[in-house]
Amino acid sequence: MIVVEVCVGSSCFLRGSEGVVKAFQSLIEEKCPGQAVLKGSFCMGQCTTGVTVRIQDRYFSCVTPQDVSALFEKYILPNVR
Repeated sequence: MIVVEVCVGSSCFLRGSEGVVKAFQSLIEEKCPGQAVLKGSFCMGQCTTGVTVRIQDRYFSCVTPQDVSALFEKYILPNVR
């Protein structure tokens, strides 16, 4: 099971974490249901560079909803098929 965490703390929320969550949720439901889990996190300690996302043990900063597809294709799909 691939674990995807999106920071939803106040700084990341103000920077658009809600859109990032929705984008990941949509792709997971469409392309790999039951093989990846999406979680929220209240602080990953990188508040000045949010939205922060963790996929397994990798951290990504300044993530926007437009970045989600590329992250999904590179770091999630190859590990679920």
